[in-house]
Amino acid sequence: SEALAKRKRAVSKANASSTAKARRAKEDALADAQGDLASDEDSEAPAAAEEEEEDFFETPDEKRVRLAKEYLTNMGDTRTPEQIQDQLTKQKKTKFSVSNLTLGEPRFLKGHKMAATCVCLNSDEGTMYTGGKDCALIRWDVETGKKDVFPGGRNRFECGGHFEKVLSLCLLEQRGLLVSAGVDRVVRLWDPRSPAKSSCIASLHGHSKDTTALVPDLGEEQFYSGSADKSLKIWDVGSRRCMETLLGHVGAVSSLDLLNKGRPLSGSEDKTVRFWKVDKGTHLMFTRHTYAVDAVCISDQDRFVSGGQDGRLMLWSSTSKKPLATSSLGDGKWVASLSAIKQANVFFSGSVDGALRSWRFGRDEEGEQKGLQLFEAAEPIMAPGCINQIAVGKRLIACAVGKEHKFGRWFYDKKEKNGVLLVPLSYKEG
Repeated sequence: SEALAKRKRAVSKANASSTAKARRAKEDALADAQGDLASDEDSEAPAAAEEEEEDFFETPDEKRVRLAKEYLTNMGDTRTPEQIQDQLTKQKKTKFSVSNLTLGEPRFLKGHKMAATCVCLNSDEGTMYTGGKDCALIRWDVETGKKDVFPGGRNRFECGGHFEKVLSLCLLEQRGLLVSAGVDRVVRLWDPRSPAKSSCIASLHGHSKDTTALVPDLGEEQFYSGSADKSLKIWDVGSRRCMETLLGHVGAVSSLDLLNKGRPLSGSEDKTVRFWKVDKGTHLMFTRHTYAVDAVCISDQDRFVSGGQDGRLMLWSSTSKKPLATSSLGDGKWVASLSAIKQANVFFSGSVDGALRSWRFGRDEEGEQKGLQLFEAAEPIMAPGCINQIAVGKRLIACAVGKEHKFGRWFYDKKEKNGVLLVPLSYKEG
C-alpha cells in the first residue's frame, strides 16, 4: 500500500511540473506576440506621419489630379490622357460642314387615296415605304415609281393590316422588318420584301391611345414608339415584347428621333422637347415653344432641332436650357416635319404651307451677332400639300405629302394632292 501511495505522488508531481512548463511556454508566446505587435506599431507610426506630412504639402490642384486618377483607376479606365484626347478628336472628326448644297428638280408620285403621313427610305435609296390616312402601306420603286400596296382599310379588322389611319413607320433593314403604327394603337411588323397584299407578320399591343411615332435604336435590337397616351415604349425585336415604358410627358407624344444608342429625342403636345437617357432612367426637358411641338430631329451628338405649331424652329444643345438659335416661319405656318443630314450642320423642315426649306446653322462671320444662327441653305421647294414627314438620304429627299395635316384637318385643301415628293440632293462634305 505504501508503494502504491508513492507511485501516485510521483505521477501527480510529474503532471504538475508538465502543467507549469506549458503555462510558462504560453506566457512566453504571448509576450513575444505583444512584443512583435508593439514593434509593428512603432514601425508604422513614422510611415503614417510621413503620409500626413505629404498630404499637408499637397496643393489643391495636385489633390484634385490625384483623386481623379484614383477614381478612373477604380472605374477600370486605364486610358492615358493622350488616348482620351485621341478619342475626343476622332468624335469631332465625324462631324462635317455641308457646302455646295443643291436641290434638283422635284418629282411627285401620286399614290395614297388620303393624306400620306409618313415615309422612310432603305439604305441604297432604291426603295421607299409610305403610310397614309387610307390605312394602307405602299412600297415604291424610286426609279420607276411602281408601287405595291399592303392591306389596310378603315374598320376592316380582319384585313391583315391597319384598320385605322397609319401615322408612322420605320425600317429595320438589318432585321428584315418594317414597323408601322397608327390610330388603331397596334404596332405591326411586316416583311418588307413580301409580295403585295401580304399580311403583317406580328401585332404588338401596349399603347392605350394613338401610336404617333416610331424610331429604331442603334443596332436595331430595339425600337421606340411614342403615343397619345403620353408615353414612350421600348420594344425588343427578338422577343417582340415591350421591355420598358418611359413616362414624363404630360401631353401626347408627337415625334421621335435618335442618333446614339439609348438616347431618343421626343416632342409633345405639352410644348416640351425631352432628351432621354434610358440607361440612367432620366431625361432632360427643354421648354421654349408656346404651342405643341410636332417635329424633332437630331443633327449630331451635341445638337438637335425642334419645330412646333407656333411656326418656330429652335436649335438646342443638351448642355443648355436655352436654344442656341431660333427662327420663325410666321403665323399659321406650322412646322409639321423635320429631318437632318446626320453629323452635319444642315437640316430640312416641312410645313403646312407646302414649303420644303433647307437650313444651315453656323456663325455669322461678317455680322455683329455672336453665337450660332440659322440661315437658309437653299431656295425652298414647294410641294402640292402639307409636308407631313421627311426622309433624308445621301442623294435623295423623300417627303410624305397630303391634303391635310397628319394629326387633323385644320388645313384641308381639295386642290392639293396626296403622295410623295422626291427631291434630288447633292452636297460636299467640308
